Amino acid sequence: MTVKKPKLIELDIVRAFAILAVLVIHGTSEATVEIPIGSTSQALYLGINKFSNFAVPLFIFLSGLVLFYRYIDDWSGKQAVTFYLKRVKQILFPYLLWCVFYYVYNQWIYDPDNLHWDWQELLGMLPWSDASYHLYFMVIIVQFYLVFPLLIWLSRLWKGFMNSLVIIGIAVQAASYWYEHMVAPFEHSASLCVTYFSLFTLGGYIGVHYQTFVNWIGRHIGWVLPLSVLLGLSFMGMFLIEQSSEIRFAGIWYTIIFNVYPMFAAMGFIWIGRKILQYAPKLSKALISLGAVSFGIYLMHPALLSYWRTHVTNATGNILHYHAYTISAFLLSLIVPWLLVSLYGQVVRWLKLRSKRQPQRGAA
Repeated sequence: MTVKKPKLIELDIVRAFAILAVLVIHGTSEATVEIPIGSTSQALYLGINKFSNFAVPLFIFLSGLVLFYRYIDDWSGKQAVTFYLKRVKQILFPYLLWCVFYYVYNQWIYDPDNLHWDWQELLGMLPWSDASYHLYFMVIIVQFYLVFPLLIWLSRLWKGFMNSLVIIGIAVQAASYWYEHMVAPFEHSASLCVTYFSLFTLGGYIGVHYQTFVNWIGRHIGWVLPLSVLLGLSFMGMFLIEQSSEIRFAGIWYTIIFNVYPMFAAMGFIWIGRKILQYAPKLSKALISLGAVSFGIYLMHPALLSYWRTHVTNATGNILHYHAYTISAFLLSLIVPWLLVSLYGQVVRWLKLRSKRQPQRGAA
């Protein structure tokens, strides 16, 4: 029997913050290198870009939270089959379709005179999302979906395993870091689930104990939120310091802060999401809408950014024009996919409603 739990609506608000951060990262990426290095504007863009680096880790954290919240009391062999069938439909098929799209689209944008179709070339791009820079996230998520049944089975079988999820995640990630730096580097470390394992398991642990976490964060937000901001500023500051001086930080510090920062940011965002739901209904409605379509925005926005950057010039030499150019690209990558995905959702709901009504008319 399926165990139904209430939907955690505040997580859609957290997804909205995460997708906004993704758009900020991609929208400011060119500005961090196109503007003269060391200038005030370049430092500002670099700081904003790095401060937003919680985006992908936050999505991974949310995946762990939702999966463990949903299945900790309701897992079986039958559920495992249903689980994988849903993931094939919701993740694998979209991944393959968008890989094909970007394989053709990027040729059309950047090298239209060499537009071609090569099955071998396309198939070679699929394992590590080489068709487009942003699709690596889906490669990571697929890996987590492959290991999730083992994690949830062990968590249900052995309470000690469930209570040690975070420690296990940190241990796996620490072991992978040690191997990569002491034995042999991974070729695609940014696309491997072990690089983010602690974030997934922290999300899983919170998903298992969600109400306990809500009570805990309500008592401790006074230091969790400032700490998350401090960690974000520290991550940002390391890049700015290295850019403007001869100081160099060891890679371990980047790795630690890159993981710990989104952990605390995620906890803070959940608290913020619950407060927005409680005290700002209009804002919560907009953010819930954005969070609900975040997957579609994620898939679509690089196409719009690429089109904008290849068809709209900014070579005026005026920094204010450049700011307007960058902000316009961000708004385009946000608003157009938001509208298109929302419209698609409405059409799908209308078609489903129509299909349900037709048999009733026939029977009458």
